[in-house]
Formats: sequence, C-alpha cells, structure tokens
Amino acid sequence: MKPLIHRSPIIMSPLNPGKAISIDDFIESEVENYNASDFLSLRDHVDALRSKMQTEHARIHYDLQEGVELLIHWIECEEAARLENPLPSHLAEAGVAAAYILKGVDLIPDTIPEIGLTDDARILARVLERNPMLRRNA
Repeated sequence: MKPLIHRSPIIMSPLNPGKAISIDDFIESEVENYNASDFLSLRDHVDALRSKMQTEHARIHYDLQEGVELLIHWIECEEAARLENPLPSHLAEAGVAAAYILKGVDLIPDTIPEIGLTDDARILARVLERNPMLRRNA
C-alpha cells in the first residue's frame, strides 16, 4: 500500500462537529492556552507517542511517523528543559500537535482502519509547514 501524505487545509471543529474550520484556526485556538508546563509534561508521554507510531494504523502514515520523531526531538531537547512562558510559537505549536496525537478519541477515532490517524497527520503536517525551524534544528 502506498504511504499516505496529508494535505487538506480543513477539518471539522472539535468543539462544534457540524462546522468546518481551517487547521490554522484550530492550531491557533489551541496555542492560546498552551504553556511551558503543558509542553514539559509531554516528556512523560514520549513512550506513548512512539508506541502509537508502531501500531498497524500508523504504519501507513509515513509523514506522521517522521513528524512524531521530530516532535520527540523537541520534547526531549535541552531547550525544552529550560522553557518559560510565554512559549516560543514553534514549541507551543509542536506541543499542541503532540497532545492532539496522544488523544485516542478526536475528530476521527484513531482505531478506524486507514483513516483513523488522518486528522492527527494533517494537524502535524500543518504545524511543520507553519514552523520550518522544527525541521531544520532537529
């Protein structure tokens, strides 16, 4: 099976499922309340992120697997250990993406074969597009 690459700029609003919103609007609304403590707490969930990428559902989402490893790099880096509020925007958005991926029940339940991680992959892809430095400094 060909690996999936995700490009849709629109998702259904998690707060209002009948309404479509841009992924940028979703990311920006989540970043508003995201702080250094939230980001640091992701260190406790690195194993869960890696485990999720080992599932059968994740194997077809090459870009998601690659992106999660980038997120883990940032979660574990020395810079993250010294974070204070306000967070740099690239790390706040990386944290929002990681937190979204860790959710099992989101816009598309992760357990649905082939499409369950599509929303996770698209949100992560957009965070990486919006923050090229997340790729450069990894």
